[in-house]
Amino acid sequence: MLWRSRPALLLSKSEHFAADASQPRQFCSAAAPLPAPHQPSPAPIRSIPLRTTKLLLAGVIATAVAFTAAGCAGTATASAPETNASGVTTLKVGASFPATDILNYVESSQAAAAGLDLQVSEFSEYITPDTSLEDGSLDANLYQHLPFLNQFNKDHGTHIVPVGKVYFPPLALYSKKITSLDAIASGDTISIPSDVTNERRALLLLEKAGLITLNPNAAGPADIATNPKNLQFQELDAATLPRALDDVKAGIVNLTYALPAGLTSEQQIYKEDVTGTPYTNLLAVKSGNENNAAI
Repeated sequence: MLWRSRPALLLSKSEHFAADASQPRQFCSAAAPLPAPHQPSPAPIRSIPLRTTKLLLAGVIATAVAFTAAGCAGTATASAPETNASGVTTLKVGASFPATDILNYVESSQAAAAGLDLQVSEFSEYITPDTSLEDGSLDANLYQHLPFLNQFNKDHGTHIVPVGKVYFPPLALYSKKITSLDAIASGDTISIPSDVTNERRALLLLEKAGLITLNPNAAGPADIATNPKNLQFQELDAATLPRALDDVKAGIVNLTYALPAGLTSEQQIYKEDVTGTPYTNLLAVKSGNENNAAI
């Protein structure tokens, strides 16, 4: 058994990041049809700054991360992962960066001793990892927080459940043009993620920064109560937010995209507080496998 219930890992690169994941607006009405099954291929370990790598790897050791299974497409019942004649259980795990590096490290250093063969696949968007979990192409995934998981189940009729908290990377407001909140001027444009859960999360960050106030249960820019600087908001797929910084005064970017894009702590204007956050990234499986012996 690899998984142990421990506090979620807080990933940080100096005072750069603390760590989490975001996703794109492709939500439909309740129980929307699932995309066609996707067969992911393993992804190589990504080259990232050495200090970040050490912290990621140290976090794996501290949290003893492990993985379970998922099941058949379109049903609420999951099937168990396959175990060969030698007693080795193969687990197909989907993830987004930096979780892929965490998983690849577990595979190279800890999985064999636990009787596991981890097959890690990297995804650059946030729909396929859950649909692949639902249809059985994956056994587990590591990329989403609980609000996103709940929204995805609601919108797509899936049966995905969390196993345990793993790591938390906060959102941050970045800019390539200014260095402080005071430099944001009247009428400036701010880019934010377009998916339901992270758009609200981004607006809450802007509210805490003192740039706007929100109506109760705000979901998007239409729910802004006061906007003293008459800020404009550009809603974009999370993966495009780092590139959009060239065209806006500032933008809210998740660690999943900030690190690969080369964004630095010096470009952060305001960062999400980690205290009491619901946005810790989770290891998730299909319902029925949350108590699997491979965990």
